[in-house]
Amino acid sequence: MPMREEQPRRRGRKPAVGRPVLFAVLLVVAALGVLTLLVVGPSLTVPVGVASAATVMALVAFAWAVAGPRL
Repeated sequence: MPMREEQPRRRGRKPAVGRPVLFAVLLVVAALGVLTLLVVGPSLTVPVGVASAATVMALVAFAWAVAGPRL
């Protein structure tokens, strides 16, 4: 009786692709936030500028966690 190689099962794994449309939309919103921050940043106070930058970074992290590619 010949021996068969067992193939790995893929049932329990997550798909390699997230939600690409949602990911792209969230990254576009984050890019617009960065552009806005670059334009109006010099007129903002330091705490407001830092909070705005942190918000944009949190949006990118949220986009990656929710809709980004699965590794």
